[in-house]
Amino acid sequence: MKCSSFILPLLGVILLACEGEIIDPLKGSKSVRLNAEIEGMKTRASHTSWETGDALGVYMKRSGVPLDASALAQNVKYVYNDSTGFAPKNPSDSLFFPFNGSDVDFIGYYPYRGDITNFTYPVNLTIQSNQAAIDLMYSDNATGRNMSNPSVNLVYSHRLSKVVLQIAHYRSINLSGLSVILTGVPTESSFNLVNGTLSALSGVVDIALGVNNEGTVAEAILLPGTDLSASHLWFVLGDDQVYHIPLTGIVTSSLAQSTQYLFNVTLFTEEDPLISTGEITDWLTAPSQTITADRTGDLPPAIKGSKTDPYTVSQAIANQGKTEVWVKGYIVGAFDGAISKFVTDTTGQVRTNVALADLATETEIARMLPVNITTLSAMKNALNIVDNPGNIGRPVMIKGNLAAYFSVPGLRETTDYQFLD
Repeated sequence: MKCSSFILPLLGVILLACEGEIIDPLKGSKSVRLNAEIEGMKTRASHTSWETGDALGVYMKRSGVPLDASALAQNVKYVYNDSTGFAPKNPSDSLFFPFNGSDVDFIGYYPYRGDITNFTYPVNLTIQSNQAAIDLMYSDNATGRNMSNPSVNLVYSHRLSKVVLQIAHYRSINLSGLSVILTGVPTESSFNLVNGTLSALSGVVDIALGVNNEGTVAEAILLPGTDLSASHLWFVLGDDQVYHIPLTGIVTSSLAQSTQYLFNVTLFTEEDPLISTGEITDWLTAPSQTITADRTGDLPPAIKGSKTDPYTVSQAIANQGKTEVWVKGYIVGAFDGAISKFVTDTTGQVRTNVALADLATETEIARMLPVNITTLSAMKNALNIVDNPGNIGRPVMIKGNLAAYFSVPGLRETTDYQFLD
């Protein structure tokens, strides 16, 4: 997700009057020209323009009336393309001011979701690998607009909190492959699009931060009000290097909305961490706080569904809806077009899926997890039982999204795998 001003192209529709003559709405009303910006975004070090595929949700309602079922346009999806800018996903959803010239207000949010009910946006921050997908922003500044001034500028502001770690090793070793764990944070809430408020926090868990390929930057978007005083940071590099620091005394107040907490972290081998005091600044201004994490022989906490603590098949069946998780099991066969057609015949044509089970000898379909393996050709070629009959009974870990497949709990949108034998 990135930012720049944009204009939404809004297409006309043809209406018929009572007598049957054609009415062109462009002659009686004006299309809404929406410009959007992210508040203060120009001072960020990166993310200064929108990216292809970014999607906004937009509501248009009568001026002064709370957002409810009477809204003139509800959750209209606008998608960004580098060549054309933002356009409605469906051209028929293009926005026009009321014909009678009355005032309207606009409410917008990012990123778009199609599952909005009762004007409530579900927030779940468990998966941090794609920061743009959880960076909730909201706009309610555009009020009292009408067709006499069709330009509408929506200003979006961040509604969550952000922690950024800039990481270095005291010996300047390569940190690629580094993973970072933050313990004991709430990850679930809901956001009220009517008044722009969050509900009570829930779902306290350990999370894996999003880390860049070089291992030099780790990021987490967190819920405002989160208390990190009892949390810990763990840094895991390879199989034998673990660094740890408690956050007691470092973050002394609950996280504030729209605020970024930035730390310069040095991974060190001395016993006592060195912590320099600093100040917590607005999300959009420069960092100043520095901490040192010591190497430790203690085991870091395991994140369920991570590569180091994958779900079993039975756990995966019980935890549908989780995304970007690892599942381990034995390949016991495949499904020939339906869940009822379980096959182990490696001379067939089933190359699009495999069946995982907790036991290599499992024969009960209800205890199997169908896994779609069509996302990556290399994965399909390596896992399917037709080209690899030796895979039957072979242990494997596969990464993907836990979602229905063949109308039963499954694993889809798979992106990685690792044989365990």
